[in-house]
Amino acid sequence: MKRIFLLICFIGTVAVSAQEVKSNAPDSGIKFRLHPNPVYDGVVFVKSNYSTPRTIRIYDLFGKIVLERRTESERLFLGSLVPGVYMLQLQQKGELATKKLVIR
Repeated sequence: MKRIFLLICFIGTVAVSAQEVKSNAPDSGIKFRLHPNPVYDGVVFVKSNYSTPRTIRIYDLFGKIVLERRTESERLFLGSLVPGVYMLQLQQKGELATKKLVIR
C-alpha cells in the first residue's frame, strides 16, 4: 500500500511539473509561498512576488484539475477538497509555478 501511494505521488508530481513553463531570463519568474502548508482549516494564503490577478489551479495526484480560481486575493478557500496531497499551480503575467499542497 505504501509503495502504491509513493508511486501515485511520483506520477502526480511528474504530470504537473511537465506542464511548467520556464523563463529564459535568470532573475525573472514568478515566486510564491503557501502558508499554512499543510492546511488544517480549509484556508491557504498564496503570496507571490507579483500583485497582478492570478489563476490558481489545484490538481490531484492523477493530474485532474479539482479546483480552478481567477482571483486578486491572497486568500484561497479549500473547504470543498478532501484531505490529501495536491499540486497547486499559480499563473501570473503569463508565467507558471507549481508547489505541493497538503490538506489535513
